[in-house]
Formats: sequence, C-alpha cells, structure tokens
Amino acid sequence: MVSKHTKPSAANPQGGIVKREASVHISNLMVVDSKGQASRIGRKLNKDGKLVRYSKKSGEVL
Repeated sequence: MVSKHTKPSAANPQGGIVKREASVHISNLMVVDSKGQASRIGRKLNKDGKLVRYSKKSGEVL
C-alpha cells in the first residue's frame, strides 16, 4: 500500500491522502530459503573459486 497525496479537483473535491495498491521492486523482496525463513542474500567464493549465493540468516548455500 502506498499513500498518494491528491490535490482537490472536480473529480475529487476533497483531495487529501489516499491509500492505493502499488507494485514492489524486486530489490525490496527477500529470498525464502529451504527452511521457509526469509533472509538476505550474500555472495562468497566456494572451495572451487566459484561465486555462490548464500543465506545470511542460516549460512546455507542456495
């Protein structure tokens, strides 16, 4: 939900703050790991020198 400030107009004479649905950017979402926990994602090098993503909460490689 987003608060949208509207000016008074002929269609909406009162104006004011209106709550509306809005999309959420992909960067603001959290990844859910295999245990069902929402967690931030980190990146680290594994033993082979390959960059892998991991869950910062559990430390598990995704």
